[in-house]
Amino acid sequence: MAQVTQDRSRLFVDQEPVTGPITMAEAMARAIKYNLDSRQALMEEMLQSRQLDVTTYDMLPRMAASAGFITRSPANETYSRNTITDFRSIDPAISQDKNRFVADLGLTWNILDFGVSYYQAHQQANRVLIAHERRRRLVNSIIQQVRGAFWLAVGSERMLGEIDALLVEARQALQDAASVEQQRLRPPLEALRYQKGLIEIIRQLETVQQDLAISKAQLAALMNVPLGQPFTLALPEGFKQDIPQITVPVDRLETMALLNRPEMREEQYQRRINSVEVRKAMLRMLPGISFNPSLNYDSNSYLINNAWAEAGARVTLNLFSIISGPANIRAAEAQVEAGDFRRLALSMATVTQVHVAMQQYQRGRTTFERAVQLESIEKRINENVQKAAASDAESPLERIRAKAAALGSQLARDRAYAELQNAVSSLYVSLGLDPVPETVQSQDIRGLTAGLTPVVANWTAGRIPLDSLPAEAPQPPAAELPAEGPAKEDPAKDGGTPVAAGPAPTSAVTKVLASAEPLS
Repeated sequence: MAQVTQDRSRLFVDQEPVTGPITMAEAMARAIKYNLDSRQALMEEMLQSRQLDVTTYDMLPRMAASAGFITRSPANETYSRNTITDFRSIDPAISQDKNRFVADLGLTWNILDFGVSYYQAHQQANRVLIAHERRRRLVNSIIQQVRGAFWLAVGSERMLGEIDALLVEARQALQDAASVEQQRLRPPLEALRYQKGLIEIIRQLETVQQDLAISKAQLAALMNVPLGQPFTLALPEGFKQDIPQITVPVDRLETMALLNRPEMREEQYQRRINSVEVRKAMLRMLPGISFNPSLNYDSNSYLINNAWAEAGARVTLNLFSIISGPANIRAAEAQVEAGDFRRLALSMATVTQVHVAMQQYQRGRTTFERAVQLESIEKRINENVQKAAASDAESPLERIRAKAAALGSQLARDRAYAELQNAVSSLYVSLGLDPVPETVQSQDIRGLTAGLTPVVANWTAGRIPLDSLPAEAPQPPAAELPAEGPAKEDPAKDGGTPVAAGPAPTSAVTKVLASAEPLS
């Protein structure tokens, strides 16, 4: 219970309060800065960075200093024998004090351990980059959820006043209808159908209210705003008017997605790690050469030189590594090869997501255009019904129903526009574009909001930056399976030695794919 109390008190600490209507850019800024999942991903990235510092220190040689006091009882008495006369001394001799103080400072440097630590540092550096890409992926997902919840909430909140007024009118009409039924002023069946129609309208309006509450609660959770705290949303400029125009060819969008998606970059970094693992497996087969200089001191009064320096060198080879080394190399190379095919599968999934996002965008545009037409028709119907009701030509039920249908068509148009913007957001996420600019004025909410405002404008209009792409998308080369012969070079380019040329071992995956029959 104490832990629960402490956690609840820390959920919303050190957050800037909401002081006015929240814009789309501010909602994104609050989600980036205060969302707990985003902050956890940031801490994971920091943890990997700290681990890189620890791994870097592993490349240093080992230096150990020791000191201590030694005593023994009885004294260390010894006899001696003359090797020439074979005469043994009669009286024992002492060559070591009973109480001694010893100290030494030793340095150990193993070249093999240094090489392994060097490659481990490179692997950890790539793990830091992987953690960064995972954080990018999480931030993109959170921003997409924020946009979806914001568009739904702002569309419902804009009509909340009209819905509340119509609900009051419909509930009053329901009470009047119940009184009419009790007084038997109308036939029972007609009175019941009249009440049924009113209840259906009330249920629809109450559903809209509940959807508003749910969408705002989801948005508050994404922004890490205390649940239950009231806040209002600012209506974006161009709401229900500007249709995002995406005119970039799909092949260029595919190239952008393959270049920018966090998952693709993560696989590239993982391939660097796997390639270094091959080198580490080769390195472990080599003998280890260690140097051991040291400074020593012994307080023994029988020594002529109580302080001395010594140095040594040692070559160590684990004979079993010669037997297990080739298997380890083959396993590491198979891991690299499996990662290549995993990256290819992910590339196909990425391209598919781009095409699906484009189809959703096209469908969203069509749905929104139909919703606009339907809203125009329902609006004119409502105007005619209201005029007829003013002259007692229509019943209150028809008047309320027409007004509810008009509000429903407006709400449907707002939701269609929200789905259209959500489809555009899904396309941006499938392209791996960062919503956060590289530089902002400050790290507070105001600075982040100012940096995100042009991003929101570009996303709302459907503008896609093409600065990082070549003039034309490169044509994909013909697919080839890994074959024996040429040397494999490490794409990490970390300054290490490339894998030696020679026949590359063929894994089971390659054999299966190579033996597969082509499609006829």
